[in-house]
Amino acid sequence: MMIFENNDKAIYNFFLSAREEANILSQFIDDNHDLLFPFFECNFVPCPELQKYIEERTVLKSKEQVFDISNPFLENKLIYWYKPLDFADLTNIIERDSMTYRCIVVPKNGKLSEYRFKLFTYEHAIYKGKETRVLWIDEAIENDFIQNVYPKINDSRHSCGTG
Repeated sequence: MMIFENNDKAIYNFFLSAREEANILSQFIDDNHDLLFPFFECNFVPCPELQKYIEERTVLKSKEQVFDISNPFLENKLIYWYKPLDFADLTNIIERDSMTYRCIVVPKNGKLSEYRFKLFTYEHAIYKGKETRVLWIDEAIENDFIQNVYPKINDSRHSCGTG
């Protein structure tokens, strides 16, 4: 069972199907916000089969580092920020990067610096002394998640019978 810890801004025991994760991530977006995933241009070399897919969904390209990634190889690299076309596409993205992925919620046609949420999963978090998978939530506005998104997640999980 998922456990939300407001002090940590995290959802622990985030062991869900790709469809359930897509359902949760979709609660972060609305008519005014998009969910964007990063893809480093340098990754087209080992994964050329993804290039057309990513480029067709790219909203913007930037070298701006949104997430704290301490990897000198990735510094000043071009990042393609792409968005899923629909729920099935979001599920596909999660399936492809099933254990660890990052995404950001930004205003439609907005800048990366205007993010509403930064989200990322991590499979080796520790919760009450046990290793688990987590969805970390970085919010730009204090309590935005708990006031506006968490109730939608609860409603959607209960209406789907997964709560």
